[in-house]
Amino acid sequence: EDDRMPSMGLTSPPSYALALEPMRVRNERIVALFEAYAIFGALFMGGVWILYEYGSPYGYGDGGGEEDVGNLVVRRIFAFVMAVQLGVNALLALFGALMWIVSINLSSSHEDFVFESRRAIGYLDHLLLTTVKLFILGLLLGIYSNLSPHLPETVVALVIVTAIYLRGAAIAFQHGLTIAPLEFYHTGDWLSTLCCLKFLFRVDNEKLKAAAKVRAQELRKRAYRERKKIDPNFRARVDNTNSMGGLLRVAAINLGMIDSDVSIYEARLKGDWFNEANQLKNRSVECLSHYMPLRLAEEV
Repeated sequence: EDDRMPSMGLTSPPSYALALEPMRVRNERIVALFEAYAIFGALFMGGVWILYEYGSPYGYGDGGGEEDVGNLVVRRIFAFVMAVQLGVNALLALFGALMWIVSINLSSSHEDFVFESRRAIGYLDHLLLTTVKLFILGLLLGIYSNLSPHLPETVVALVIVTAIYLRGAAIAFQHGLTIAPLEFYHTGDWLSTLCCLKFLFRVDNEKLKAAAKVRAQELRKRAYRERKKIDPNFRARVDNTNSMGGLLRVAAINLGMIDSDVSIYEARLKGDWFNEANQLKNRSVECLSHYMPLRLAEEV
């Protein structure tokens, strides 16, 4: 309800949305999510090692003789980047597999397993994005290391690979911005900076905030709807006890009218100078029914 709410700057906002799903659905998805981290980390080790061999002077068994060393500084940087890349990739597979096993054993018996896994998801997200970043950097360094004696081929290869990466990253960036504005808003600037897109694309913060608010309302309605299915006696509560609109929306939700627009009733109340929820205290149902449907007045 607060339009001034700042970005939380978190690394795992998608886990919050996942935690709002029905328990059966979120249990299946959290297992699949950790499985994806583990399998990607394990399988991608092969690609990382191939790149290491491609860019290293030792990759073809010649021992990196003096005549083949070329730009020694670039090759030393390449070796360092790939060493870190291997470590990050191995840790992604290791911790992904660990959380995969834990989720299989415990997710169905712990109601808040997904929510409590948000830090683990954030950590694995960081490893995944770091893997992507280091791989691209290593690929560019490897191309330079391997082709640098031949300037035309080196320049053309670097330009082509960079252009393909930036195109793919831009598509993924815009896709995430469109389908998950709330999650993107609460990641802060670290994601776009990590993907080298912060300086290439300007995000309209006001439009992003508006789209995030719509997404938040959709998730909230879905969560209440699913909770009602599980427990018909479930009653929503007002987060801001002094919010007129919040009070009316929660009353409508408790009546099962989740998609109802209560703004017209709020406007009628404000027309008679009822601006805060606490001003409705001690008002009779008969009085309130002049401004809204009878059942809604009884619930308020």
